[in-house]
Amino acid sequence: MLKKITLLCCFLAGTLLAQTVDLPIVFIDTKGKCLDNTVNDKMPATMSVLDAATNNVADSAKGTHYDIGIKVRGQSSAKFPKPGYSVEVRDDKGEGLDVSMLGLPPADDWVFHGPYVDKSMMRNALAHWLFRQAGHYSPRTKHFDLYINGVYRGVYVLIEKIKRGKYRVDVSKLKETDISGDDVTGGYIWAFDKTGTNTGGMGNEDINKEGFKTADGLNVIMHYPKKENLQTEQQAYLKKYLEDLENLFKNGKNGSGYENYVDMTSALDYVLHEEVTNNSDSYWCSFFLHKPKESKGGKVTLGPAWDFNLAMSNGSQPENGGNNNGGNNGFNWNMWGGGGGGGGMGSSGTTGWQIESTMKTGMSGLKIPNWLLGMWKDSHYQSELKKRWAELRSGVWHTKTMDMYLDSMKTYLTKAADRNFKRWPNLGKSSGQGDADPEPMKYCNQGGGQQGWGMNMPMGGYNADTWDGEFEHLRKKMKERMAWMDQQLGFTEPAQPIVTEPVIHVPNWQMDTVTQDLHVDDISRLSPTNYFAMNGEFLEIQTDLGGKFALIDLNGKVLYTTRIGTGLTTLKIPAKAMNKHWIATLNGKMLSR
Repeated sequence: MLKKITLLCCFLAGTLLAQTVDLPIVFIDTKGKCLDNTVNDKMPATMSVLDAATNNVADSAKGTHYDIGIKVRGQSSAKFPKPGYSVEVRDDKGEGLDVSMLGLPPADDWVFHGPYVDKSMMRNALAHWLFRQAGHYSPRTKHFDLYINGVYRGVYVLIEKIKRGKYRVDVSKLKETDISGDDVTGGYIWAFDKTGTNTGGMGNEDINKEGFKTADGLNVIMHYPKKENLQTEQQAYLKKYLEDLENLFKNGKNGSGYENYVDMTSALDYVLHEEVTNNSDSYWCSFFLHKPKESKGGKVTLGPAWDFNLAMSNGSQPENGGNNNGGNNGFNWNMWGGGGGGGGMGSSGTTGWQIESTMKTGMSGLKIPNWLLGMWKDSHYQSELKKRWAELRSGVWHTKTMDMYLDSMKTYLTKAADRNFKRWPNLGKSSGQGDADPEPMKYCNQGGGQQGWGMNMPMGGYNADTWDGEFEHLRKKMKERMAWMDQQLGFTEPAQPIVTEPVIHVPNWQMDTVTQDLHVDDISRLSPTNYFAMNGEFLEIQTDLGGKFALIDLNGKVLYTTRIGTGLTTLKIPAKAMNKHWIATLNGKMLSR
């Protein structure tokens, strides 16, 4: 049971008038202690959550109350005056406690993302929505108003932290005794990333404290299990697996057999997602991967997606050598000294492929994996990439599908944006590290931005005078990027989307029967899955939903339809669909491979 906490309702007195808002509200009370990025460990605090259709700031005592630990999160973003926070919900013993937040499935760890240089306040939400549209897990998001110690901190985004669990990355639990056979083969979650991501450092820490390096020199930052829980045999297994993959592209080898090591659907969708979002961090940092047990597939799987603060044409400022349009000669290009802008499938000019502009970063352990670059150059991979792009763009990534999502979010956030930019009046000007806070963090005795290291450089490649201008710039640049990729990949978008939603089965966690203490490992059960595979002339369809199954070509013509039950169904590909490009649907939604 959740521990109920007695909160002082008077801490808002004198700072706020009663105000009803259309977002959830989260109140944090640090009990008189300073919460800035000089705090290395999560400090004890209390949290109250209001999550009705409308919420009043004077009703903090009526919310759901929790004990928490909280600290500033991020590295470069930690010095923004509006930083993000890592939050752990705790029980009365100080241990993590899984709870639902704003209607999302339960967990103990959460990310409070503070969109500051992303003045659309939508880049992370849109990026994760796009990856889920492709049929993959990506952290779910919810916008909310945040108050810390009675002071309004603006609009924040609740984001699920990437971690192992029934409702997140569904790899099996890896026990300390799992050191041989199938047991040692999974599950693992790691990131190719800067050191310090798990320790609060600045990128120059000892890799051995968080993970290990591969033979090609990549930083493997372990997220599950954490390095302190990773057994010697487990590290040796994962390291050898990754190095066996690397070796396929060494000494003149052409990478033959890489599909035996890498889940191909994820390798296509992740790369297309990083490219369409034009992410400046693509492939060299915040690059998450996971690996299930051999008995459950066993291949390196790219994703979930993460960190899009500076994506989608939100690169560096022109005065720093960047491109105001946020293209590849912007932040990523100049900061890391990447390769030429273009060359990918005949591309040229300033809007090149991220995968080619990040071949070398000049920082130890931070570069595109050689095996991914080798796959990119493979003719079969390129052919499959074009096919997959056509499937996604014909439906779940169609511009009209994206417009429907953006329109709904714009309506939802309009009033909230007005509140946020009255609090943070940074529209129409450069923003970044070291900016002054008009209402500094209480108890910290600061007159400016967050303390600590940083280059104090402005970030964000566009400065509209209004939130509407920022929002519509995001929409415009995404469509331009999609159109550019259409040209490079030989695709013409149909007038109307064939299908606008994917089949994503989210378990009904509210009806799940699990033990009351969710920390016992009943939560590692895999979520039900819905997918199909091609085996020669046959389709093998796995579903726990059942219903109407159809094959539809990219012009919207139905080639085949039948009804299927739950479980495994094997069908011979009908003659009308043989050797044609089609999308598989279940109950009118796109079914993933």
